[in-house]
Amino acid sequence: MLDIGTGLGRAAIEIAKSFPEAQVVGVDTWTKIWGYFGMTKTGAERNGLIENVSDRCSFQYGNALEIPFENGEFQLVVSAFVFHEIRVPDRIVLIKELLRVLVPGDAFLICDLFPRGYKVKNVLELLKKVKQLGIREVKFLSLKEAGVNIGRLAHVWQIGYLSGRKEP
Repeated sequence: MLDIGTGLGRAAIEIAKSFPEAQVVGVDTWTKIWGYFGMTKTGAERNGLIENVSDRCSFQYGNALEIPFENGEFQLVVSAFVFHEIRVPDRIVLIKELLRVLVPGDAFLICDLFPRGYKVKNVLELLKKVKQLGIREVKFLSLKEAGVNIGRLAHVWQIGYLSGRKEP
């Protein structure tokens, strides 16, 4: 399993705790600005130790535009509130890169701000664009629809989950 933009490793660690057989890798650039908020590789590794998953949960430097792994290396790829932070004209390039490292037939889940930065007018157009990449079972669920209460932010930029499976 791969967690793109892992930060303090929270998603990676929770997945490692939930799936005791899983090997989980968190990648991030851990830029200086995020270090001011305590988000560092050392912080992620410390959290893995605290949660007793450091034997199965590792962290390394990596860029979402050039994920440092081979094609088809991961059975699950996740990312939480990272893609909107990456400055590219069309974030579809990020989805293409996560698909590259995903095993055919396996799944990804992105939680972020949609459709901002995807060169689409709305979520339906985004889903159509994503399906054209060879992804099946493409779904979008807003956090509000998922029952997550984020107060006044619920309507902002259509915050939600985008998921799908890479074609076998």
